[in-house]
Amino acid sequence: MELIFDLAEDEFPIFMAETDEQLQVLDDGLIRLEREGEDMELLQALFRAAHTLKGTAGMIGHKRMVNLTHSMETALDCLRKHTMPVTTALIDLCLEATDALRSLREEVITHTECGVAVDTLTDRFSSLVLAGKPAAQPAVKPTESPVQTPAPVIKPEHQNGASSVRTTAENVTIRVEISQNSIASAARAFQVMMELQGLGTIRQMDPTQEVIETSKPVHVMTTVLETSRSDEDILKALDTLSELDKVEIFPAGAVVPVSTPVQAVETPAVPPPPPVVATPPPAAIKQPAAQAEPQPNAVARPGAAPVSVEKTVRTSVERLDNLMNLVGELITDRNRLYQIRSTLEMSIHNSNQLDVLSDTITHVGRITDQLQMEVMGIRMLPISNTFSKFPRMVRDLSAKLNKKIDLAIEGENTELDRSVIEEINDPLIHLIRNSVDHGVESAEERLQAGKPERALVKLTARHEQGRIIITVEDDGKGIDPDKIRAVAVGKGILTEAEAASLSDDEAINLIFSSGFSTAKVVNDVSGRGVGLDIVRNNIQRLNGTVMVETEKGKGTRFMVTLPLTLAIVPTLLVSVGKNTLAIPLVTVLETLRISTDEIQTVNSRPVIRLRDKVLPLLEMSEAFGFQSTKKDQGYRYVVVVGMGKQQMGLAVDRLLGQEEVVVKSLGSIIGEVVGIASAAILGDGSVILIVDVQDLFQITGQKSGTNKKE
Repeated sequence: MELIFDLAEDEFPIFMAETDEQLQVLDDGLIRLEREGEDMELLQALFRAAHTLKGTAGMIGHKRMVNLTHSMETALDCLRKHTMPVTTALIDLCLEATDALRSLREEVITHTECGVAVDTLTDRFSSLVLAGKPAAQPAVKPTESPVQTPAPVIKPEHQNGASSVRTTAENVTIRVEISQNSIASAARAFQVMMELQGLGTIRQMDPTQEVIETSKPVHVMTTVLETSRSDEDILKALDTLSELDKVEIFPAGAVVPVSTPVQAVETPAVPPPPPVVATPPPAAIKQPAAQAEPQPNAVARPGAAPVSVEKTVRTSVERLDNLMNLVGELITDRNRLYQIRSTLEMSIHNSNQLDVLSDTITHVGRITDQLQMEVMGIRMLPISNTFSKFPRMVRDLSAKLNKKIDLAIEGENTELDRSVIEEINDPLIHLIRNSVDHGVESAEERLQAGKPERALVKLTARHEQGRIIITVEDDGKGIDPDKIRAVAVGKGILTEAEAASLSDDEAINLIFSSGFSTAKVVNDVSGRGVGLDIVRNNIQRLNGTVMVETEKGKGTRFMVTLPLTLAIVPTLLVSVGKNTLAIPLVTVLETLRISTDEIQTVNSRPVIRLRDKVLPLLEMSEAFGFQSTKKDQGYRYVVVVGMGKQQMGLAVDRLLGQEEVVVKSLGSIIGEVVGIASAAILGDGSVILIVDVQDLFQITGQKSGTNKKE
């Protein structure tokens, strides 16, 4: 049977984004709750996330999602009221329910009921709650109509506004004004109702829940709430919601001002409270700062009287990609203008028109640079979108492997191009799974080694010289190069002689070989020898590098270096014969000019000595079949490049300088070419090839016989 939801097409992306955000809050918060215990601020955030999910699901009529979130919300409410302890069983159930909510979210896309047993999950929540014997009633279900009962007698202390602290539950009237500029005022009203339900029991509400669920505009909302919470608590809860111009709290029975029309639509009226002789001042008011005299408990929004609303526009990713492509074409034309200016300045002197043209080209170049930065900024996203998935993953893996592991995350606000973030997700998953399974020991082994019982896996991100550095580090047993050599020989990757000739760094680098694994048993976590091979291949495809540092008994660190964006790449232009090549600047370590006498041969392979290292040297003309024009001049230019801990020299004819180039795919007709990653168009219209440095390392390794493949 096809499921029907009350959701317009333009509201669909808003619902999906809001649901994903709240589910991620639950994932992260539940992991923290298990680790840190009953933190009231954290519990409030979790309760609010469940509230919001229930509200958005109720707005579209997703009853199964409402029922499940309501059960989770009830359990979280018991935690807030200290009638239930935080237990592993409860966290497991909440995380299981979060996964189920993700499946229920998919029903909105497919309109087909999934196999989630909602009733079973709600029954398990009920059993836990009953076992905890909660003293307070759960919040009113959103499917129920608010109870219409008379307001109780007013407490004397509220008659004079002396105090807002309550020792017992009593009624207060809360009046909320929603901004006239709100594009979803009914949704805001529903959120207000959700927040108030978390603070007590709603006795009256105008407009009613049924009216709010029709999605008609709501700009004034009046609610009678039975609560024992203070006015400050109420204000704090509502202050988390946006687009609220004013919040006023009155003692029950007070005359509530109606200066603003209640609704633009007909709604059932709230029965007026009994009249009083004198109107006491509101117990608390949340209003714009322009009011002349704030009330004693007022919480004013900063700024002038009109509440400023940030204006945003939703647009598709395809449009952003097209805009980036157009900026790339503009950069190509800018580079061409620079070349034309240089040519004219060499041939024409003392010309006012040339000076004007030169100034104009400079201005166009500056505007193009600013436009490029703005467009790249639009495409930038915090890497937290990727990092936020890993605490849950580490918890599940550590439980499955019977290990005790904490995950520390730093630099999650570091921004990276959207296209790079999409590609880096899988490599990071494999690196973290590798650290959890292979790197970290069991609790017993750690205690025997004199280490803390709980292991630490650390995930960090930072910007450095126009690149992003991501590290995955653990304090486990490290990598044993002798074990790596033995496994490589046993799997036929190397002969015993080849393995013995490898340095420790070269041996450790074998973990990136296809089919290589040190696991004795294949399980659903690792052991198939594909994880780190995927890591290396995916990162190389991004023009990035991966390097591993390890110390036996102390731990291992993987360091991934990536460009900030894939669309525009800083390169070093070099000349080989009559051809121009671009080397990604992220791989370039330094440039040299050496005498041809400094080139020596080791094992029939050219090498050079750089300080205390011997570097293999690759003649670019020989690698690509070009005719070199500078070999007989007595000197060579060398570009030293690095990938991880590997370094080599590339012999070229000339160094032409640095330039940002727009990456163009070679297309499916040409396909993959060894040593070439992609192409670019220079300002003069000529097409150049962008070098794949990793392929060049493999070419050198094959020539030396140290990178034997199966």
